Parts: sequence; structure tokens; C-alpha cells
Amino acid sequence: MIRLQALMTATALAAVTFTSAALGLTGCTAGATIPPRAPASKTFTFRLLGDPETLDWNRAHTPIETYLLTNLMEGLVAHDSNLKVVPALAERWTKSADGRTYTFKIRKNVKWTDGVTLKAQDFVYSWKRLISPLTAASYAYFLFDIENAEAFYKGTIKDFSQVGIKAVDDLTLEVKLAKPMAHFIHIPSFWVTFPLRQDIVEKHGNSWAKPGRMVTLGPYLLSSYDIDSKVILTANPTYYGTRGNVEQAVGLIVKEDSTALTLYETGKIDFLTDISAIDLQRLKGRPDLKTFPYLKTGYLAFSINKFPVNPAKVRRAIVMAIDRSKLPEILHGGQTPATSFIPPKMLGYNPKVGLPFNPGAARAELRTAGLDASRPIKLELVCPNTDKAMTIAQYVQIELKKNLGVNLQIQSYDHKTFRAQIALNSFPVFINSWSADYPDPDNFMSVFLGVSGNNRTAWKSPAYDEKILQARTQLNPKIRDKLYDAAQKILLEDEAVLMPLYYEPNMALVSKRASSVELNPLNDMPIKKVILAP
Repeated sequence: MIRLQALMTATALAAVTFTSAALGLTGCTAGATIPPRAPASKTFTFRLLGDPETLDWNRAHTPIETYLLTNLMEGLVAHDSNLKVVPALAERWTKSADGRTYTFKIRKNVKWTDGVTLKAQDFVYSWKRLISPLTAASYAYFLFDIENAEAFYKGTIKDFSQVGIKAVDDLTLEVKLAKPMAHFIHIPSFWVTFPLRQDIVEKHGNSWAKPGRMVTLGPYLLSSYDIDSKVILTANPTYYGTRGNVEQAVGLIVKEDSTALTLYETGKIDFLTDISAIDLQRLKGRPDLKTFPYLKTGYLAFSINKFPVNPAKVRRAIVMAIDRSKLPEILHGGQTPATSFIPPKMLGYNPKVGLPFNPGAARAELRTAGLDASRPIKLELVCPNTDKAMTIAQYVQIELKKNLGVNLQIQSYDHKTFRAQIALNSFPVFINSWSADYPDPDNFMSVFLGVSGNNRTAWKSPAYDEKILQARTQLNPKIRDKLYDAAQKILLEDEAVLMPLYYEPNMALVSKRASSVELNPLNDMPIKKVILAP
């Protein structure tokens, strides 16, 4: 029955006719010449869980955008497969003796897809737009270590020339930090810092990131976007670097896990992640099921302004009533139980932080909060409607009923609606995950700063913020470690804002026709390296 439904859904998927052409977007400007569609032998197809929320890289903030934006564009620097920072659009850079000033030298003769030469000013415009309050970017805080950037974002400084971002000349970008930062060189690898053309944005307004309007300078360009169906990327003939033989990359939007697997098994998808737990169990041992390292933590979190999780005692009780050690048995994706929010193999990871599973202590904590486990307590949880999220939610539901007498109601939504719900703090409990944008513990811990646009909990703590900001300026790893331990104690134990559930690798099915497929621990998949067999 499931397979039949999957095939029917796949047929419906192929019949979608609401295309970018119908919206009048394809070829609507002279911005980029879109090549003809490539033959199947040179087309690489991968799954997208849903429609991207936006392809405006200053505003994009969800994992769905990852494979698209990192192949359409590049930043000043990039990470190799070992997470070493390597040159990208900047051919080299220097750091001042005091560690506060970075000077990036832009590659010569890098062309946008409309033939215009990349300039340092394109970075200045992009970064200014990122920290402009009008942009409302979730990742604006990524640049707050730059001199006066946070003040510009808050409006206390109006003159952007006072912000430490400057184009010295067409090929030189100068960045001045307020203080030396241990992790800063990683920041300009992430998509929100990619350069952006002011003339394109001013010409098209909020619709600049559409096919035929968007200009890019990565290995691929945006050829078409069919809503709820697919996104097509085509090889960029003006790209400065080298590519494999993929002329076209197609991101198929497939929301159902069973449908996605059917499409893979029938040769319609070459690369598939987010495989259901049931299918992972069945697929174990297959040579095309690959395991890639991943810096990711799945977690349960609270919107602390929602009843009944307002008191920390209630949140602590819920955390201690859930046995996360059983999750690997039901997820089948190589997961390990999580304690620290910072994942293993990263500075700041500490398996001893966090509240332990202790149903007795959980019930006692609930009583001290004025609630009685003997009377029904109702609680709502929201999660994505994926197989994995639903499996976790149902497990949490059973655990809370058994160990705490809580009646948990589950609400599940598609990716886009789920993101909207947690942004509005609509439900007291939600299931989410965080995967690294750059390989430093600051990327995990800064999510819950009071100024973070990615903090969906409504929680703010000056004591927590102080420790995270102190850790940024410390170049001594031992001191940073201690600060992160203290901060995690506040986050996970004292306030119980969230509960780390699991760490997991990236499990992917890779077609035998595709070789040199790489997936680094940041979930970057450079399609330019892929080689397709005839």
C-alpha cells in the first residue's frame, strides 16, 4: 500500500505544471543566459525535502537551501573535506598582528553569469544588507564581531562607513573586528556572506533571486524552479574553476520518504539523504548506502513563554523523563545518544553535561513546580512531518506518558509550515536539529544568544551570553572549553531550554553511476566534483 501510494505521488510530482515560466520568470532579463537542458547522461539528480524558503542567500536559513546555494555561489573562503579553510573567491588573505584586521585579496577576472566582473564592493553590499534591520536576516548576528556591525543592526549607528567593512579597491576587502575572534576566518565560508550585486537587487527588488534574474558566480546557475516539483541548476560557462562532467543538477522536491526511495530505486534520483528509519534498517549492508561524518545534534526544545513549560522545573522534569539511550534502536541511522549540545570531535564537547534520565527525580521536580503527575497534564509538540521526526515524537509521547503522566499531543507540518510555527513560538515543545555551518563550537552555542535570529525558544540569559562572547575572544582552547562547559550547564541543566537527543552521521544512497561524490561534516556537497558514468 505504501509503495503504491509512493508511485502515485511520483506520478503527480511529474505532472506539476506550475513552473517559473508560468510565473513569467524564465528569461525575463538579460542577466544570465540559460543553456538548453542537458541530456540524462550528464544530469545529476538529488532530493530536496521541500521547497526552499528562499534562494536569497542573505536571508536563507534552513538545510533545504544548502545543496542549492553552495553550488550556485561561493564565498571568500571554503572548507575542504577535512574542514581546513581554503581559498575560494579570495585567492589569499592576511591577518594583522593584533588579530583584528583581515585583508582579503579577491581573485582577478571572476565573472558573474552576466559577464560583469566580481568586485570587493559586492561583498560590502552583501554584508551591509545582511546586517540591515530591514533585511530581517536570521543570520545577521554572524557579523556582529565586526566593528560597529551590531550597533548598525540595532540602529544606534546609522552611518555604515563606521562599520568595519570596506572595499579598499576593486580587489581588496578589509574587515576590522571589535576584538580578535578565534573562529572568524570560518564565517566568510557560509552562504549568508556570499557577495551580492547591488544593481540586480535594486532592479528586481525582492524577486531578484528568481530564474532569469539571479546572477551567480559558482559552478552552476539557476535555470528553473518549478514550485513543489524541482529546481534545475545548469553548468555555469563563466565559472572560474574546474568542474566534473555534470552539466545539469536537478533537485527533486519529494516530501514523502517512501516516494523518494522509489525514485532512487528506479533510477530517477542519484543521491538520496533523509532516508526513513524503516528503510535504513532494510538497506543496511548495501554497497550504495554510504556513511558520511556529520557535525549535527538533534534536540527537543521549549518555547519558554508557553504554558505549561514556563518554569524551568517543568522543563527539567520533561527532560529527565525521556530515555534518549533507546533512540538508536528505533532510528537505525547510526545515531548515538546526545548529552552535550556541542557534538563529538569538536572543542567544547563534554559527555558529562546535561540532565540524566531519572523518572523519579522528574516526578519530584514536577511536584515542586506545583503540578501533580497523578492528574493528566496536557502538552503540545510540533515537528516536521518526516518519518524520522514523527518516530522521535511518538517515542517522546510514550516516554512522557509512562514516566510523567503527561498527555502529549503531536502536531506535524511540512517543512515550510513547521519553520513558521517555531518562529512564532506557537507550541510549547518542538523537535529540531542543528548542523554546523562552520566547524567551531561557537556556531552551536551562539544559536541561543539573545540576539540570535536562529533562537526559536524565546529564552534570553545575560549570564549565558557573557560566557559565549568571552569564549569567542579566547585563543586558549582550555579556557574556551571551561567557558563552554559553564554555558552548557546554564542551557541544559539550570534552565533546561533544550534536550540534546542524538548525534548522527549523514546516511546517503549514492547511485553507482555517480563517482567522486563528497559530503563533508558541514553537509556541503560540491556537485562540481561529481563524475557521471556514461
